[in-house]
Amino acid sequence: MRSSRKKLAGCLVASLVVLFVASIFVLPREYPTQQSATLSFVIEEDFTKVRKIMVRTDAAKEIVTMGGGSEFVEQRWQDGSAKPGGKDFGEALLRGVLSGNPDWQLELHGTLKVRTLDPYINKNGVGQNVVTLQQDVEIVPDSIQSDTKLIEGSERLLGYAMTTRLEREEEHTRVTLKLTQEIKTDAPWFAHGIADRRVLASVEKTLANQEIAMRKLIADNRDKNWLLPLR
Repeated sequence: MRSSRKKLAGCLVASLVVLFVASIFVLPREYPTQQSATLSFVIEEDFTKVRKIMVRTDAAKEIVTMGGGSEFVEQRWQDGSAKPGGKDFGEALLRGVLSGNPDWQLELHGTLKVRTLDPYINKNGVGQNVVTLQQDVEIVPDSIQSDTKLIEGSERLLGYAMTTRLEREEEHTRVTLKLTQEIKTDAPWFAHGIADRRVLASVEKTLANQEIAMRKLIADNRDKNWLLPLR
């Protein structure tokens, strides 16, 4: 009798161990996945005109939302950073352009708040998560670079880093976009690869949407005759 009880107890323990191990592989668990992608393309327009359009339309705040996965909430530039499109910034840019200094440079530093719209990022599928990003923009005669990094995320959006670079390349403009996102998913062990591919696909789609939006921005404004000199 005792032997039978020991065997039964042993079977129960073994079954529990098997169930526990199986749960690790089968049941959904929190799995943060970080994915990156880069996209480079050419806009058939002189960089000086592209630079002018980007500045006068305050495109710095639109770059993040061009991907379609978020909407603009608020932008604040630090003290000493003139707002793009504003009088102070226009005067600063004009002084740089007309200074004759080939190494003139303008820098802007601030924060950008956006509301996430991607149901995969929003736990309840509702776009109500507002995240805060640090935004640093550098403008020089032959390039514009915007670096945006997450400083206050949401429950699922753990990391976000976006680099947008526009630079002079002969008679046209080279644009390079790089996006890295870290998203917390609910995925069992065997589905980690699926979660990785899904987040990567989202990153790549965001970059593709940004290319479309940027091309449209340039096309819609290329014939406008603003007062800033094309130099």
